[in-house]
Amino acid sequence: MTKAKKQKNKTEKVLTLLARKDILLSDKRIAKDVGCTVSLVNKLRNSSGFENQLPSGFKPQGRSDDWVADFAYRMSKDGTATSVNRAGVDPNAWTRTGILNQAEQYVTKDRAATHGNMEDNFREIAELWTQYTERTFSSLDVAVMMTLLKIARLKSNPDNADNWIDACGYLACGGELATQKDHK
Repeated sequence: MTKAKKQKNKTEKVLTLLARKDILLSDKRIAKDVGCTVSLVNKLRNSSGFENQLPSGFKPQGRSDDWVADFAYRMSKDGTATSVNRAGVDPNAWTRTGILNQAEQYVTKDRAATHGNMEDNFREIAELWTQYTERTFSSLDVAVMMTLLKIARLKSNPDNADNWIDACGYLACGGELATQKDHK
């Protein structure tokens, strides 16, 4: 098999994994599964017109005709660069304002619709962490520790906008909880 054919096969496998709606895999995991570089996966994930790279008639099995739009929406929620995102920011030119606007969308609309009330959710996480570790955690601890999780992820993938956006979002949630606590 020629080098070009192998590269095409790897590209098709990566795009198929990226398009799956039932799972969300990291770039490292996809690269390992496909046997390619992380940079290839990242390049394809961040490609705003990735659907144009698909072979003619290519469509992942079991997906509706709108799988490309669903994928773009999922990727924009995930924070990786696509041509579609909630903040209306050019994904190739993330700015402080764009990242904060995206984080605002996450913490005020997207995440609340998906996960429910932030304070209730953080309280539940704190209770579960407390039970699991037999140490006491507060809702504020959850905001800080989830921010630290995103900071840890930045260490291995600083180019993933999701980590920057989510860290801002968790800090904003913590700030809201802390200031509301003072006013109650």
